[in-house]
Amino acid sequence: MEKRKKKILTAILSLLLIAVYLVIFRLSADDGENSSRISMKVSKTAVSLYYRLRGGRMDDAAFVTGAAACVEGAVRKLAHFTEYMAVGFLAGGIWCLWVADGQKRTAGVLIQLLVSAGLDELHQYFVPGRHASLRDVMIDVLGGCAGFAIVLCLKGLTKVWNHIRRRESETCF
Repeated sequence: MEKRKKKILTAILSLLLIAVYLVIFRLSADDGENSSRISMKVSKTAVSLYYRLRGGRMDDAAFVTGAAACVEGAVRKLAHFTEYMAVGFLAGGIWCLWVADGQKRTAGVLIQLLVSAGLDELHQYFVPGRHASLRDVMIDVLGGCAGFAIVLCLKGLTKVWNHIRRRESETCF
């Protein structure tokens, strides 16, 4: 890839990565009460959608609230995983553009994920009603690794595709 295209793609990925970090920082800044209210709302929506898809009617608000309370913890952890999957995807894309050595690239992404997840949890430690959690750091890093794995798969598929195209062009007259 020519250097100009790499710089443009890096700028786009960097802006998206900054936007994701800002969203993460904003969500981490919510106090415990507001954070729980948001995740409970998402949980209620998910429970209602699940029962509608199964053909049931959800007229019992107390049941929906109870079921949502059961899944709220999983929804919160899935949010952590998903946020950092986006970080891993975008950061991994940037690292893949500029670092050829696979071990250095992987180490760079892992360090970036650990530092950003750790700083996110440290930030939450100082927010009323929130706490820092090593488990959340690990969930964040796993999500980031999943995003980076997607980048590596796409990079591999691109290499295979380019190889196939080159072979086809060689066989044509």
